[in-house]
Amino acid sequence: MAKPTLKQTLEALRRQVLVGKSYFNLARGLLKADPYLLQTAPTFFGLTIDGSLELAQMAVARLYDKTKGAVTIRTLLYDAAQQLSTFQNATPKEAEETILESARRVIVLQPILDAIRSRRNKWLAHLDPATVANPSTVAARATLTMPDLENAFRETEKIVVELFARHQGVFGELEFIGGDDYQMALDWIRSAKCTFIENYEKEFHTRWTDVRPKDCSNNLLKT
Repeated sequence: MAKPTLKQTLEALRRQVLVGKSYFNLARGLLKADPYLLQTAPTFFGLTIDGSLELAQMAVARLYDKTKGAVTIRTLLYDAAQQLSTFQNATPKEAEETILESARRVIVLQPILDAIRSRRNKWLAHLDPATVANPSTVAARATLTMPDLENAFRETEKIVVELFARHQGVFGELEFIGGDDYQMALDWIRSAKCTFIENYEKEFHTRWTDVRPKDCSNNLLKT
């Protein structure tokens, strides 16, 4: 079986971090959005948020998978330590220091990684009988918060970006161009709703008394 080069490993893990972080940012952004706008399509937005959070957790689980032979952050650190002379933008000593700092980050993240791994094994990737019988069990034993998940991506991104920069001399944060384009979609929904309310008030000469989107003027009807 062909073994990937260190560059190939770095590129694959960068992609995993990028995609996983993007799912997380999408879910977080929608959770902060105007609830009125989300209620225009509650099933769509609800499933998008839940699905994005599950995919974000699965991305972290893949990055730290313990399956034998899997390409992970841990195998990256091991392989990098064996190839210190291949780093283009660091001396062997500097590369070693970067690897050790990355290993320390992983150790600090371990409680979060354990929670995500438990969730993956008992619900996300497999339907564990005990979890099916008592769904609250996995939540109680594998507590995970939004800040926890954000921290996992932030620290993992630092590991991959710093090692990539040291090995390949390429710098930069991992972001999709247009990664926040969901905001444009929400703005179009807001605009359409505000226009509807404005037309309603003009046609019926009465003020709209129901909930309206944020940033939608309460004075559309002139009195």
